[in-house]
Amino acid sequence: MTTIDSDDDIEKLPHIQWDNTAATGPADCMFPGELTPLKCQIAGHPFNGERQTIGMLICRRTGCILKPATKVILGEREIAFYENLKNSHDPVAMELKKFVPRYYGTTELRVFNNRTKFLMLRNITKGMAEPCVIDIKIGFRTWDPLATPEKRKTEELKYAESKRTYGFCITGYQVYSVLSGRLRKYDRDYGKQLGVSGVAEALEDFLNIIPGKPVCKQLVSEILTYLYKIEQLFNMQQKYCFYSSSLLVAYDAQHLRQHCPLKDGSSVSAPKFDKETIRETVPPVTVPEVHQYSSETNDSTFSSRMKKSESEPAPCEQIPNQSGSCNSNANTDRLRRTSPSQFSLSCANDGTGVDDEDTENTWVRVKMIDFTHVFPGENNDLDRNYRDGIHMLIRLLNLIKKSDCVH
Repeated sequence: MTTIDSDDDIEKLPHIQWDNTAATGPADCMFPGELTPLKCQIAGHPFNGERQTIGMLICRRTGCILKPATKVILGEREIAFYENLKNSHDPVAMELKKFVPRYYGTTELRVFNNRTKFLMLRNITKGMAEPCVIDIKIGFRTWDPLATPEKRKTEELKYAESKRTYGFCITGYQVYSVLSGRLRKYDRDYGKQLGVSGVAEALEDFLNIIPGKPVCKQLVSEILTYLYKIEQLFNMQQKYCFYSSSLLVAYDAQHLRQHCPLKDGSSVSAPKFDKETIRETVPPVTVPEVHQYSSETNDSTFSSRMKKSESEPAPCEQIPNQSGSCNSNANTDRLRRTSPSQFSLSCANDGTGVDDEDTENTWVRVKMIDFTHVFPGENNDLDRNYRDGIHMLIRLLNLIKKSDCVH
């Protein structure tokens, strides 16, 4: 946790504290007036005063997401990545900016009486009435070059079957039912249980595919449009190597309900997958050994190749985790605010990327997130680990899309 306990200025920071003095009912976290926990957080730790875990926040006034940098080295590494991306005019960085959340700098809060730094990021679900969100961690390998043997072993055991087969894993998602409007949330404990067929079924569920009804091909196509562009970038870029980084895919179920209506009387069922079907149709990619990637890129070649390629053709039901308890985000309804603070965010248009969120597709969005394990490339090689994971996700979504009649 980023703490500077000896700094007297900590008393002046807007603070989040754990109130365990309530005479009745459970103790709650109390937040500055403009801040509230991010309800659609689906991965990582939520706020918990008893365990003193820190989750993500949203500022109601600006709409910015506040992501805590709770581990000093990893947090500073992610901040450095965003800062370097913001200030770079390198063609690779300029292209990459299109696929990461807009970055507005950092701020600090006093959390559980410790100074904690937060990254301020654009909310990709902004404007969505019923945001369905899934966190997909990309890569056959999720441990970075600095990982200890113990850390490497731990990472290899996580989501092992999914990563081995697909080169990605689902760490959690939430989805509003297109029929009932009810929200269901699945946490990381659920994601760890998913096998080969379970991953495909989770994607079906996230896409609101209903047995006996056709897939909304427009939704899948919109997601694939983003993924093809990211894959295209990773077919060329040699500047960065991404480990344990995720894609955040979001769409608005309300829009889906209104503009992609289900056809009554259809007898075509949504695709059902078993292990043999998956292995025959989406064969595993050979996992390369430890990658070393190059930070040197031929800028003119990259720019010309990108230019050429561009011209070519929901009431909430909490899903119990393994322990049988529900996601602790359910407690956010009981959160009480402290008195209004002087906390403010300056979201000037000087962050990473082109501020195109207001002009791009407003009901489907895909962004790359989680950059605590990004390293410079070496040896003039591609980031095959990330690229192949994206490629496998594209193949699986295409399999889902093509397995049904035209919508």
